[in-house]
Amino acid sequence: MRKLTSRAVPFQLPGYPDYLASLLYARGITDQEQAEAFLQPSLDQLHDPYLMQGISEAVAILKKAREDRQVVVVYGDYDADGVCASAIVLNALEQFGIRAFSYIPARLSEGYGINADAVTALSKQAGVLISVDCGITAVEEVSLARDLGMQVILTDHHTLPDGLPHADALVHPALGDYPYPTLCGAGVAWKLACALIGLVKAQESLELAALATVADLVPLTGENRVIVSLGLRLLSQSARPGMQALMRVAGIKPGEPVSSEQVAFQLAPRLNAGGRLSTAQDALNLLMAEDVEEANRLAQALDALNRERREVEQQVLKAASAQVHQLDLSRLRSIVVRGEDWNPGVVGLTAGKLAQRWNYPCIVLTNNGEEVSGSGRSVNGIDLHEALKACQHLLSRFGGHRMAAGLSLPKEKLAEFAECFDAAVKRQLGEDDLIPETVYDTALALTEVTLETVDRLDQLAPFGLNNPAPVFLIPDLKVISARPVGADGAHLKLTLAAQGAVREGIAFGQGKAGSTLGKQASIVSSVDRNAFNGRVSVQLKIAALLPGEAVFLEDQLAQARAVCVALDHEKTFNNQSPQVQLITALPDQVPTRGTLLAAYTPQMANLLHQRYPQLQVHIGAATDPRAFSAIVYAPDWRRHFAPFERILFADGLLDVYTAQLSGEVCKARHVEAMPMTDDLKALLAELSLSLDRLRDIYLQLKNGQIANFTGHLGRDLAALNVLRQLGLVQLDENDYFKSLLPMVRIEPMESALYRHLQS
Repeated sequence: MRKLTSRAVPFQLPGYPDYLASLLYARGITDQEQAEAFLQPSLDQLHDPYLMQGISEAVAILKKAREDRQVVVVYGDYDADGVCASAIVLNALEQFGIRAFSYIPARLSEGYGINADAVTALSKQAGVLISVDCGITAVEEVSLARDLGMQVILTDHHTLPDGLPHADALVHPALGDYPYPTLCGAGVAWKLACALIGLVKAQESLELAALATVADLVPLTGENRVIVSLGLRLLSQSARPGMQALMRVAGIKPGEPVSSEQVAFQLAPRLNAGGRLSTAQDALNLLMAEDVEEANRLAQALDALNRERREVEQQVLKAASAQVHQLDLSRLRSIVVRGEDWNPGVVGLTAGKLAQRWNYPCIVLTNNGEEVSGSGRSVNGIDLHEALKACQHLLSRFGGHRMAAGLSLPKEKLAEFAECFDAAVKRQLGEDDLIPETVYDTALALTEVTLETVDRLDQLAPFGLNNPAPVFLIPDLKVISARPVGADGAHLKLTLAAQGAVREGIAFGQGKAGSTLGKQASIVSSVDRNAFNGRVSVQLKIAALLPGEAVFLEDQLAQARAVCVALDHEKTFNNQSPQVQLITALPDQVPTRGTLLAAYTPQMANLLHQRYPQLQVHIGAATDPRAFSAIVYAPDWRRHFAPFERILFADGLLDVYTAQLSGEVCKARHVEAMPMTDDLKALLAELSLSLDRLRDIYLQLKNGQIANFTGHLGRDLAALNVLRQLGLVQLDENDYFKSLLPMVRIEPMESALYRHLQS
């Protein structure tokens, strides 16, 4: 099951090619003036910081603190957003003439947000506490701080709780009437810096706000787009020794333009590594460093931690994935897993990987004393914060937003929470389902896949949430070649053609997709540059391969193997066999989940694909545990199948044994069968063997020939399986000849396969 969705609609704008006009229109651009503003972000597009509720009060408190020579503590979060926000505020306070220091809690021992023990200790060292990227749910901790004589300025961006802390100043873009409510924590901190020291001086830390905005996965629209666009330009020329050192260890050449992708996948993970495995203080010290040698040392330490983080993440992901495979994903609409000693620093990353893999909202938890705590990541269509809110009676604490959240709960409530969370997700879905969705912007002809197009698309950058890198539907392509490449053939290298144009493409992680591609396909792909040996060419980065109409090609071996397995008759069944219902017409519609359409011939498999193009196509087996309805060509019932409630044999049922076998493998309660088609009858006739032919093949085996007996691969395989059923030969797991067994006198009709092929 798949859903293909277009983000854009056809649109025209003078001076712009149609595909670019459609992309701009999808981003709310309807005229040339708006297009120019979008494509050329500038400082005058930023909003007045004093429009944000709480900033006037915060500035007044800090002015009074400067007059009274008070010390200020900046209490930050341990991720890249929190670290950058801390650095921005510390820089601003220094320029404003206030003595300040930072405090970042340890993830492993203190957890997320403001905690009472830290507040008590900090009250003895500072008169003002400024939170950055945290604090919006810290009602009791803020009250404690004020009772201990501190003034509290909260700056945060996370989802607002029902009850707000009584801070002296509460700075949050979603409070009041601020024009852009989806800034990240560092973005809010930077707006405070603009109010405190002015825009000109605050630009010195704009690169930090840009880095954090990309890292924290907030929308790259509106003011965020301006911050990131202008900040990335400054980042490439950064005067900060720490940023220069960070870019060096990340492999980013100094002076070259820095993209949002480089920030997301090269810079941010290294800044996050300290907070995940050790302490985030090193990341903050790096951003604040003025000494080049110290900056290099810190950058290398974070780089080493990031390598360790990747190893730890892979271990946790492997263990969590094993737990996922024990869940009934055909019934559930969410994933909740827990490890005994999983590192809390990587559970959020693991949740993100699992959510991406399965398209389910995912919670990953680890032991934390008498509780379990962890992180969640969501998918389109599910508000994670709302789902957790429905379970708050079971939680010790939680916080976050629509797509990401953190939580803690008592161990004994874990099973109840998993059920409650899944029910909350299902309520949000209603009649909908979490169908894997392939999203593209607009259609593009292969002839338009050029370097000039890449240059035009670059104008839409920086890319990120709500301003994704454009991907196009490029339809009706001839597949000239498709070959697996990389370690273990993990990726697929393609040569595609249409309308006289030929282009190269790479489909990362889709090395096995070539087997169900056929000779004609459509693709969903981005368009990029490929630099190799000093030559720059255009390249397709293929996100999805959509098989053409004639996806299933004749495969003699696969068809024969499927028939042999279906007519083996060696397995006995303990469960009650499903009843077989004979039908005379295919259904008009197939439900989203639970139905498997089986076909032994390519003719019927292709007919099913044309009739139900939304269904996934498989050869041999359908293994997705979510049990989305699917088409399987040449089913091999010895292999693992997902649980399907209903199996429909579209070109006929070979015999009752096949219904029993398939029903047990798929745990199906219903088996339906169409009348046997002429194509399936022809296939069985091709595989049939005369007694003389069977004896001749056995003699060939005795004389040392082990293959190519009849000139037909399928008939050869059928003959070997007949001899195996008669106890005369051994075959390997692929049904190839292995050895002769001692000869016994036996009648060929004792083989169920032989009998059926002769009938």
